[in-house]
Amino acid sequence: MKFSRPRCGFFLVIAMLLSACGDKALSQHRTMARAVIERGGGGELFTDASTTEFAAVRHAPSGLRCEIPLSGEFSVEVFPPSAANPGVYCASAAADVATSYVAVHYGAEVDIDTAFSQALAASAGQASPQPWPGEPSAADKAPPEGLPHFRIARFSAAVNGQPAYLRVAMAEARGWFLQQIVSGPIAEAETIEASAGEGWRRTLAAFAEAP
Repeated sequence: MKFSRPRCGFFLVIAMLLSACGDKALSQHRTMARAVIERGGGGELFTDASTTEFAAVRHAPSGLRCEIPLSGEFSVEVFPPSAANPGVYCASAAADVATSYVAVHYGAEVDIDTAFSQALAASAGQASPQPWPGEPSAADKAPPEGLPHFRIARFSAAVNGQPAYLRVAMAEARGWFLQQIVSGPIAEAETIEASAGEGWRRTLAAFAEAP
């Protein structure tokens, strides 16, 4: 039995189709990002950071990039002028998994270990936490590749009276402290940890690249 060799034109058509799909996805994601920016009062603080993979907005002062899910709840809020320190918060929730990112400017007078201890007390202090015995995500164990040093704690905890997985991560750059908090059903801890690790690494890379 003989097989004919595919012609170059075949690969060209595939490439054109993939390019068209990518352009459509990028356009959709940029539309979503613009809607978020407009709800936040325009482009003074946020810029469109969308790619073909996901819609996103970047908080210009901190470098925090918030990925916008295609479905589920999503919100972005800038700290009010009355706040002791400037900052921004974005959160999403889908399928009983809640994810939030916070960037706060403390400056050089606060070290990351102090800030991380305070974050743990605020997020897990009332949840009767116990160390989660599972394995860190592959993304967390990957080489740092120039990313800022970070701290991560993973717990089995009681969230809203239910057994849950809780992850708290923090990094610091330019006086800004970036924090990730993820919680979800303990039965899905491994899946949540893997996804949270990938999300943290993407967010951390964007944070490190900020001017």
